Amino acid sequence: MRHARLVATTMALAACTGASSACVRVARAQVAPTAAAATAQATPSTPEMRWRFDQCMGGLTYGAPFKWALSYGGGMVYEGDRIDLCALAVAKVGLGGAGASIGLAKSFGSMGTGTAITGGIIRTFGDPLNATARRTYLGGSVHIWPLLALGGELGYYVRLGDESGASSHGKQVITWSAGFGF
Repeated sequence: MRHARLVATTMALAACTGASSACVRVARAQVAPTAAAATAQATPSTPEMRWRFDQCMGGLTYGAPFKWALSYGGGMVYEGDRIDLCALAVAKVGLGGAGASIGLAKSFGSMGTGTAITGGIIRTFGDPLNATARRTYLGGSVHIWPLLALGGELGYYVRLGDESGASSHGKQVITWSAGFGF
């Protein structure tokens, strides 16, 4: 830093040869940083962007209608001073079906606790738990993580695409799951 000031001052003196001493003072004032300028550089005036793309949830669960399933959710994560949010998209594939959903998750504290609400679509396979096989359902779920890596889900889904006169058995499905993840 001292070397840069010396070079700048020398260049200003060379340019101001024969000029008054006021020219030298102006050149030094332009090169030497002030305390206010140093503070402004250290703390930016605009807040840092805290949204980023990352994983929000994922793990292994057991429940209806998927039976054993793997899930993964990722999206835009906001990590604030007092709140952490994730606008997410989730994919879940199990022995009894597969699903896709979108929603919003919020974490509380440092123990990995949190909640999420999602809306999505489920397609059942040949032998789902408590649902009609090979059908499509639309609905929503609430997810709760009381402790790090442990959690559950409870949802309500309605079967789509029924022809008139079809059986009403399995028209509405209460979905649930419990499991662990990261």
